[in-house]
Amino acid sequence: MSPLLLFPDFAIIALGYLLRRFWLAPTAWVTIEKLVYFVLFPCLLFFSVVSSPVDLGAAGGFALGAPFLIGCAFVLGLAAKPFSSMGRVDFASGLQTAYRFNSYIGLALASRLGGQSAVANLAVLLALGVPLCNVLAVGSMSKGGRLAAFLDIAKNPLIVGTGLGIACKLAGIQVPEPALLTLERLAQAAVSLGLLAVGAGLVFSGLKGHGLASVWWLSIKLLACPALAVLYANWAGLPELQAQVLLVFAAIPSASSAYILAARMGGNAPLVACLISLSTVGAAFTLPLVFALAR
Repeated sequence: MSPLLLFPDFAIIALGYLLRRFWLAPTAWVTIEKLVYFVLFPCLLFFSVVSSPVDLGAAGGFALGAPFLIGCAFVLGLAAKPFSSMGRVDFASGLQTAYRFNSYIGLALASRLGGQSAVANLAVLLALGVPLCNVLAVGSMSKGGRLAAFLDIAKNPLIVGTGLGIACKLAGIQVPEPALLTLERLAQAAVSLGLLAVGAGLVFSGLKGHGLASVWWLSIKLLACPALAVLYANWAGLPELQAQVLLVFAAIPSASSAYILAARMGGNAPLVACLISLSTVGAAFTLPLVFALAR
């Protein structure tokens, strides 16, 4: 992957940061984030699945790459415990950044890498990865009352959009052409607005006293996970496009949803926000290197 292929996406992220800092108020970004999360990205995922020739029945080995990578990152992230003085909930909130993934950036990169087919393949990974990440995060941070959190997982817009697309695909339902064209227009808006929202959420303070654990988690997210993805793709004998999509899934930075969950469950939200931001900036440098080495 040429660094020039990544430049537009990270340039839009930088623009979002500048707009948030110098122009649009924080309340405006809350609205934009909701629009992207609840409307535009579910439309993008649904459209990509139903309009792509991806063979869902033959995606087994590829799909299992998502839980493999997330599980490995979770276990490796736990190894930072001896170097941290954080309590259980604070530690678990930071640990999220080692195994969660930013769907916005992943979908943008997949679209550039292989069009709708790559996005549809990534949607399969998201369908398995999003629930698993939430289960791990909620289970490790929860002080009780997990039912409401698990209901939130079931209602996750990304899961709903992907699930409906897979259901239509498996049932052989043909979506009318006018509806597909409408979804395509919404999908085109999703990527740019999503990247702007990522940039607007960047924060670079909150690491004080947690340097060793933070470096460990960032190394897992940006370096170890891509290496594991390459090993898994070779072991599973994945086709080139699926191998590249799995690598995108592994190499993208941490998700803003980690901050939301940490804040909601009483974790160290400032630390999580800073780690997400550092992983996003770091990915601008590690992604080209990762893909060059993978080639």
